[in-house]
Amino acid sequence: MLFELEKSVIIIFQPNGNNMIIITGKNGFIARHLIQALEPLHQVVGLSKEDSQHIQQKLVEYQPEYIYHTGAELSDNDKMFESNLVLTHSILEYCRHAPQLKRLILIGSSSEYGRKELPMKESDVLEPRTIYEGTKAAASMLAQSYSHTYGIPILIIRPFTIYGPHEKPNKFLQILFRKKKEADKTISISEGVHDYVYIDDFINGLIEIVARHRKLFDIINIGSGIQTTNQEVVSIFERITNYRFDHYIPLAKKTYDSDCWVSDTTKLNQFYQTRINLEEGIKRMDDIYSAV
Repeated sequence: MLFELEKSVIIIFQPNGNNMIIITGKNGFIARHLIQALEPLHQVVGLSKEDSQHIQQKLVEYQPEYIYHTGAELSDNDKMFESNLVLTHSILEYCRHAPQLKRLILIGSSSEYGRKELPMKESDVLEPRTIYEGTKAAASMLAQSYSHTYGIPILIIRPFTIYGPHEKPNKFLQILFRKKKEADKTISISEGVHDYVYIDDFINGLIEIVARHRKLFDIINIGSGIQTTNQEVVSIFERITNYRFDHYIPLAKKTYDSDCWVSDTTKLNQFYQTRINLEEGIKRMDDIYSAV
């Protein structure tokens, strides 16, 4: 049963009356697709964002065996410490006294690594430069220390550029599809590069990793291992959708952009290999949006 509450950030699953799973960040892109993948087998309960200050009370009430912490603040610097670090700390404190807990899964970010010159490995030193990067990196370090100190089974997943239908409207591919719908032939392009992973691939990989992982603590990137420039994305988009832009406006590189932003997939490949390349992902999005 699904209870829709405004700004809900927690979702609770009870598969077949056995395992209880909590997912934070209900309204987020990743969480919504994860819900869709799991909902046929699970009960779903949403809790409001305001209830996050009582997160430990809710966790005690539901006694989850799995917690997926996907909730995060991405844009408001003034809210990032509370959302990205304090809430994580509260969940970790609960986990200290939860003997039924089988796994806490934290959804981190590839941004934690900062700027690197080679594909990013889980063993790389974290070098955050923005408040978002810093708070996410701090949450990862805190989780690692809690796992080793208190024996809490924790898995940190660091996604690269996850894309797909119904992500935030300011994302690059969403902008391209919106311009296609509006017959806007002008596109602004910066020099950024990304490692794209289609949302279905990410969700399948996440579920597979959680099902097969056995270590007390680990960090795993989920990326394709393929780096694509923004200009290449536009070219693929034009080829797949048969929509052409007439005017390209160059933009200055953003402060967080890098000439190298790609995952080392060595550890991921022990559990899962991404299957949907960027061409196929854009085609799937075009099919979905064309049918609306």
